[in-house]
Amino acid sequence: MIKQAGIVIAAVLSFTSFGWAQNEGRWDVSLNAAALIAKQTSGNGTVQIPTTNVGFLGTARFRFQKKSALEVNWGHGDDSQKYVTSALLYRIPTIVSEFSGAFVVTPMETKRFKPFLLIGGGALVFNPNNTFIGGNAQAVQGVRQTRPAVLYGGGVDYRLKSIFALRLQYRGLFYSPPDFQLQGLFTGGRGHMAEPAVGIVARF
Repeated sequence: MIKQAGIVIAAVLSFTSFGWAQNEGRWDVSLNAAALIAKQTSGNGTVQIPTTNVGFLGTARFRFQKKSALEVNWGHGDDSQKYVTSALLYRIPTIVSEFSGAFVVTPMETKRFKPFLLIGGGALVFNPNNTFIGGNAQAVQGVRQTRPAVLYGGGVDYRLKSIFALRLQYRGLFYSPPDFQLQGLFTGGRGHMAEPAVGIVARF
């Protein structure tokens, strides 16, 4: 995790340095804390219930027009994917990573407030770090899965002092829930993860 975070931070800083030199005032980077709130899905005799947790979200955004920008995101969080079947209860602690990009529109801007809307896509990576079945504690092995995701959202930046701003936003991701290639865990449902987030933005 530390190695991955270091790579992402180095990439963001590299993009920021380039933006500062070539397009002053067009770049911003943000570090955010986000709640990971995924909905329950069901199908094929299985109910999937993700737990709620808090994660980290890093964003780099480039404004190529006054009201338009592109952003890239990297997110990380831990939760448990619970599966209820007629016979057993599975609880799978999971590391969830997000890799995404989005088109961002700013419909208006004042001295202090900068609201925005975003739409995009990417991938959610579900990596089980431990797997067991409740009750008899029988160990089973799941595999890491990558799911395509559709991203949407909106929020507002509130300008603070100097180059900094406070960002409040809501993000949502549609995706197919993981089954970790374990028999009986495929629901066929449509997953959704809500991510209300708050963070600090630095503009260059």
